[in-house]
Amino acid sequence: MAAASARNLVLRYLTFIVGIFVMAIGIAMTVHARIGTTPVSAIPLVMSYATPFTIGFYTVVINAVLLLAQILVLRRRFEPIQLLQLPAAFVFGGFCDLAVWLLEGFQPEFYLWQLLYSVAGSVVLGIGVWLQVTPRVLMLAGDGISAAISQVTGREFGSVKIVIDSLLVATAAVLSLVLLGGLVGVREGTFVSAFLVGYVVRLLQRRVPWPAALRRPESAAHD
Repeated sequence: MAAASARNLVLRYLTFIVGIFVMAIGIAMTVHARIGTTPVSAIPLVMSYATPFTIGFYTVVINAVLLLAQILVLRRRFEPIQLLQLPAAFVFGGFCDLAVWLLEGFQPEFYLWQLLYSVAGSVVLGIGVWLQVTPRVLMLAGDGISAAISQVTGREFGSVKIVIDSLLVATAAVLSLVLLGGLVGVREGTFVSAFLVGYVVRLLQRRVPWPAALRRPESAAHD
């Protein structure tokens, strides 16, 4: 029984890691589409243009801020294990820089291909978010704040994520205007992604059965 539980936990953490790598690939696709990146990376991308630091560095910074926000929202209900979101943010930041480098040669020039590449990146990001949150071990702070608000308000995670992503986009737009004198990294692809990622997560949660081997033991017992 103990061996089975340990194997279950390892598989769920591996799924989480795969999820954040898939997220990084989706983000890199939207970065190289050059018509606006995803909400979760909009602020880091704007700041990477305005300063010498990378998108991965600012990904860690924004995740640390959102982790603090979770603590403030949940208070006593905050689970100490979720402090591991901070080291997870460093892994995610590294994945983002790696994915941007790996896909550097894939930069479409024509607008239609840029749009399709951006939409595909948002879909990939949505799949990554679903893989990240469903195992219920950890989640990145960008999704953790959505989950915290969902827990407190009782609203569906996917719906809350759309609101949070929209706020991140608005903040990135303001930073871009102030620091860069125009909208850089925040364009039509960003606004499409703000709604598409949450929609993909919600659709997968409703339509795709999660393997029993990757569920928390107490969850599997209730099925």
